[in-house]
Amino acid sequence: MIQISSPGGWERFVENLIEVRPHITVGGKLDVRKLNPIAAKYDITYQEPS
Repeated sequence: MIQISSPGGWERFVENLIEVRPHITVGGKLDVRKLNPIAAKYDITYQEPS
């Protein structure tokens, strides 16, 4: 699989995500409410569960 992200910068988000992973996971799954403030730095938003 090849992923092309444009504009660039997504790789920095992933690097940051790896560093903070222990703080944004609950039961081994990403907590979107904790993830979104980090993702916002990169103009990324994940939909929170309803």
